[in-house]
Amino acid sequence: MAEPAKRKPIGELLKEKGLITEAHIQFALQEQKVTKEFLGELFEGLGFVTQNDVVTTLSEQNNVPYLDVDTLIPDAEVLKIFNKNICLNNTFLPVRRNGNQIDVAAYFVGDDKIRQMVGRQTGLVANIQIAERSKIINAIHKFYYFLENPVERLIENEINLLTQDTEHARSMDQFIRLLLHLAIKMRTTDIHIQPSRKTVKIGFRVDGVMRQIMSLPVGFSRMVSSFKMKSQMDIAEQRLPQDGRFSAQILNNPYDFRVSTTVSPHGENMVLRVLPMETTVMGMAQLGFFPEHIAVVEKMFNEPFGIILLTGPTGSGKSTTLYAGIRRLNLLEKNVVTVEDPIEYDIPLIRQTQVNEKAGYTFANAIRYFLRHDPDVMLVGEIRDKDTAATAVTASTTGHLVLSTLHSNSAIGAVPRLRDLGIRPFLISDSLIGVVSQRLVRKICGNCKSAYTPDSKERAYLHNDAVDKLYRGQGCEVCGGSGYFGRTLVYELLTVDQRLAQLIDQDVQTSALKQRAAQNGYVDIFDVTVRKVLAGITTVEEAVRVLGHVKQG
Repeated sequence: MAEPAKRKPIGELLKEKGLITEAHIQFALQEQKVTKEFLGELFEGLGFVTQNDVVTTLSEQNNVPYLDVDTLIPDAEVLKIFNKNICLNNTFLPVRRNGNQIDVAAYFVGDDKIRQMVGRQTGLVANIQIAERSKIINAIHKFYYFLENPVERLIENEINLLTQDTEHARSMDQFIRLLLHLAIKMRTTDIHIQPSRKTVKIGFRVDGVMRQIMSLPVGFSRMVSSFKMKSQMDIAEQRLPQDGRFSAQILNNPYDFRVSTTVSPHGENMVLRVLPMETTVMGMAQLGFFPEHIAVVEKMFNEPFGIILLTGPTGSGKSTTLYAGIRRLNLLEKNVVTVEDPIEYDIPLIRQTQVNEKAGYTFANAIRYFLRHDPDVMLVGEIRDKDTAATAVTASTTGHLVLSTLHSNSAIGAVPRLRDLGIRPFLISDSLIGVVSQRLVRKICGNCKSAYTPDSKERAYLHNDAVDKLYRGQGCEVCGGSGYFGRTLVYELLTVDQRLAQLIDQDVQTSALKQRAAQNGYVDIFDVTVRKVLAGITTVEEAVRVLGHVKQG
C-alpha cells in the first residue's frame, strides 16, 4: 500500500508562490530557535508575508476552505453552546448549525482537538474552515461581548436615565463607554457630535459614508466636555477650536482617538477619528489591485533609486498601499527606514520613527538624519511643504528610493503639485518613477448580494450597452442595511518613461503629459472602477459617488 504523500512545509509553499525566498526561510528558522513560534506566524511577524498569505496557503495545504470572519455574524444560539474562554484557548469561533454539522472558523486546522471538543459538546460534526488568527480572536471578543451586552439596548437605557437626571448628577462616562463600543461594532472611522438648536446629533462615518445614528436632547451636549477632559483639552475654552487625543482599550484592542472641536452657533462641534493601534499589513491583492497591475507597482518598488508617490484624498489608504509595496521588498537585503505621523504598522525588519513637530523633528529633518544611516529605501509619510519636497527629491537623486504621499486629485496632477512646492521640472523628470492615485469604493455586501438588470443610464455610464446583469446589496444585518460591507481600491497608475520625463523637463501642459501617459501603459481609474462594477464588486451608484459623473470623450 502506497504511503500518503507528505505535506510540504508552509515555508516551501510560500516560496513556490514567490512570496518568500530560501533566505527568508533560513532567517525565520534562526528566529524560531529563540521564539518557539510557528513558522507561518514568524513569516508574518517579520513582515515577509501577510496573515492572509499564510492562511490561504494553509488552506491549500490542508484542503480546508478559507472563511473571512469579518463578513459574518455568528448565530447567537450556537455561540451560547460554548464560552469565550474555550474559544480563545483553542482559537476557534462557532458560526452556525447546518443539519448535523456546526460551521467553525479555526486557525489550527490540522489539530483534531477542536473536532473532538465540538463533538463532545454538541454531538455534532465540526465543519472547520480556516481564518486568520487575529480575526478569530477579535471576533470572539466582539461577539461574546455583545452577546452579553446588547449595546443598543444599554445605550437606550442610559439615555433614559440621563434624560431624567435634570440635576446632571449622573456621569456621562457610562454613555461614552457604550457609544465607543457601538462605534467599534459598526466599524466606524469617525464619530461626529453636532449640536443644533433643539438636539444633539451623533453620526458615524462607516466605509467612507456618514450615517446618522441618534438624536439626543440638548442636555447631552455636556458629553463634549467629558471628551475634552479625556483628551486633555481646556474645557473652559469654548470660543476657539482645539485638538486633543486619548487612548482606550475596547474589546481587547487598543484604540487611539484624535479629537477636534470647532465652534458653531449652538455649541461646539466635535469629531473623533478612530484609529486602531494594532493593525495588520495587507497585500496588494487584498487591497484591490488586479494581478497585472500588481506587477506594475512591484516593478516600481524594485527600482534602485528615484521617487514613487501615492496620491489621493485623506483616508484613501495611501499609507496602507505603501506598506503593501514595502512588504514585497527583500527586507533582508535592504535597509528600509520610515518617518511617519503616526507610525501605522509595526514591521520588525524596518527602522521606523515618528515626527515630533513640537520638538522640531519634521519630515524634512528626519530625511536628513536618515541619509546618515545608509538607507536603501526611505518612506516619508507625507510631502506637505516645500522643505520636505526638496529634501525628498534630493534624496531620490542621490541613489535612494523614496516613497511618499502627496495630495493631488490625480496621478498626473502630482507633477504640477511638485512644481507648486518649488521643485524644478528637470528634478521632477530626473527623479519621478511613477505615481499611484487611489480612492476607496464600498464593496457590495456578500451576504445580501443579488443580481438585477441595469437601466439605460447605468449602461451609458459604463459605456457598455451590452451588459445585462449587475449586482447590488439588498441590505441585511451584516451590512447594517446599507447593502455594502468593507471597501476596495480603485486607482490609476502612471509610470514615467524616457519620453514622458522629457515632456516633464520641458514643463509642457498637463494635457500633453496625459496624452503621452496614455501611450505608455497608463491605467485609468474609471476603467478600473467599471471593471469592478461589471465583476460584481461594487455598484454604479458607488462609482458615481466616488468618481462623479465622468465626462464623455
